[in-house]
Amino acid sequence: MLKFKQARWRFKTPFTSKKLHLVKEIKNHPSWKGDVSLCEAAALLRDHSPFTYVLSSGMDHNHFFLSYVDFNHVVKHKNVRIILDKGQWMVKNGTGVSYDEVATLIPNCLHCSANVCKPLI
Repeated sequence: MLKFKQARWRFKTPFTSKKLHLVKEIKNHPSWKGDVSLCEAAALLRDHSPFTYVLSSGMDHNHFFLSYVDFNHVVKHKNVRIILDKGQWMVKNGTGVSYDEVATLIPNCLHCSANVCKPLI
């Protein structure tokens, strides 16, 4: 009987996995633009100041693009993936370090401080 009550309690409490939390974090980010192509993202970022960025969807549900204006006023794109790294869901760009949250990934990808990075709203 005790096991049944514990199982009932477990199913009544809402549970979101770390992976779904990271997907929601990206899709609820102020710079999220949804299904825009890389060319459309480049057009959105044209004539903006350096380190302005947008997030858009990628090739699958764990893949996203980070498009940004470089310090030379050139628009660049980086791959962002949600992966399972050492037993934990993390956000990763390329072969570098994995991050717990998107807010720490973006400044490190753009090679600037968090105060300088600006989402395109």
